[in-house]
Amino acid sequence: MREIEVFQVDAFTEEPFAGNPAGVVIDGGDLPRDLRQRIAREMNCSETAFVCQYERDKFRFQYHTPEAEVDLCGHATIAALHLLRERKDIVGEIVAETRAGLLPMRIDEEGPVWMRQAEPKFREVQDDVRAALFAALGLREGESVRELPCALASTGIWQVMVPVKSRDALFALEPDALRLREVSRRLGAICVHVYALDPADPSAVAVARDFAPAVGVAEDPHTGTAAGALACLLVDRGVVPAGEMAFEQGANLGRPGRILARVEPDPPMRVWVGGHAVTVLRGEMRVAK
Repeated sequence: MREIEVFQVDAFTEEPFAGNPAGVVIDGGDLPRDLRQRIAREMNCSETAFVCQYERDKFRFQYHTPEAEVDLCGHATIAALHLLRERKDIVGEIVAETRAGLLPMRIDEEGPVWMRQAEPKFREVQDDVRAALFAALGLREGESVRELPCALASTGIWQVMVPVKSRDALFALEPDALRLREVSRRLGAICVHVYALDPADPSAVAVARDFAPAVGVAEDPHTGTAAGALACLLVDRGVVPAGEMAFEQGANLGRPGRILARVEPDPPMRVWVGGHAVTVLRGEMRVAK
């Protein structure tokens, strides 16, 4: 038997049992894909990150949900960066190779850690697909907001951004997971990110919920890639100015937290996503060699 050190880290929070739990393997360089997938299924977090260190400041990050490998994951990246600082004493600027490209990241000696996401891209949602999307979400007439962008956005993975009129309407959503899975796959999107512009904390920009049945995650408590993509979309459409902002997510699941974003508008637009994290579990997983 082989023993592999595994961690569970709550990202986008400074308190255990809040934020979004991610599995992390920080010595995952020689693990084959099928074994990574089985480990992720056993960890049963929405995503597990596997880290391979090439040099002091060069890494490879790979990400798996319990069902599939994905190109990028925000909260699992924040969790991995936190662990690199905590367990490996890595600080400063680093570069991570991901399936979404080479991404700069920053680990300060204390405070939040930061990842820069890929250059943003946007696509419109056609009216016929939008109707199916709203039906799958259980959105009734008048609960969406036509003045806010409903579009696909990507800073590494495609996600659907859907506005609703209020936090109450957001928290009342009861999506049909099977129908939402079909619509997500039809759009080529990993998840559907529903947002409202009346967060509980007025210093935040928006409050959101994230549904990813297309990759086996019914609802994700915190979604860094989606927060980065939403920040870029809101800046691109003139809803908010570029700069630093924060997003709320997870309170309806009993896992409140805060995702930070900083949009740099000069072409090409770039976004950094950051947050705190806390390690809640360390163990050894025994697998057959």
